[in-house]
Amino acid sequence: MSSPVRINAFLASAGLGSRRSVESLVREGRVTLNGTRVESLSVRVDPERDQVACDGRAVKTLVSRYVLFHKPAGCACTRHDPHIRKTIYDLLPAELHHLAYAGRLDADSEGLLLLSNDGDWLERLAHPRHGVRKTYHVLVKGRPSPEVLDKARKGVHSEGELLKPELVGVLEESSPAPRKHVRGAEPPVWLVVMLREGRKREIRRIFGALGHPVKRLCRVAVGKLELGGLPVGKWRDLTPVERESCLV
Repeated sequence: MSSPVRINAFLASAGLGSRRSVESLVREGRVTLNGTRVESLSVRVDPERDQVACDGRAVKTLVSRYVLFHKPAGCACTRHDPHIRKTIYDLLPAELHHLAYAGRLDADSEGLLLLSNDGDWLERLAHPRHGVRKTYHVLVKGRPSPEVLDKARKGVHSEGELLKPELVGVLEESSPAPRKHVRGAEPPVWLVVMLREGRKREIRRIFGALGHPVKRLCRVAVGKLELGGLPVGKWRDLTPVERESCLV
């Protein structure tokens, strides 16, 4: 027998958003419990006996799913975009199409992407106030001098914002992103960049402003969870320990 849960927790478990974001659905009068409009966030739901609807459609709790996906470059983090030929959902099986993602990667970027139907978990990963660290391996045009890297560490002003990474350095170990190198040419320099806030296209804006446009960008870790050897375009479920390691 299941225990009653608050209405916002029930709606979040059904994948309608985080507990905080679904509260607006109740306030707007869009949620009903056994045919009666829910007027208080203190209302509790028995998942096994009660019937909940939002905008007239039945709401059922879902089994929580947590997935790690190695996003390739060339596909967008969106469900529908008439200007994009391919999205991440074109690459994922139908069983995962109900999952939302945390912390989008732009179409040209690659690497670790997390998806779930647990709205609270996604909100903790994505919202800047939680300060979850994201780590990237970045290949830029040219070879940034120590002075340029120091400027990146101190922060760059762009579009009225101060973009300041938590860490910028030269990557000593090989990047998980496959490398392309012309024999006889000077080997490219990969950088490691860590962010906690992750503003829109932040890394690209920083190095573009410093005269070293980004050529490749791969997210390799979220919190303590690393991309590891998961092949490009593949996915796997996270273990309970890994789910928590993302939030550090």
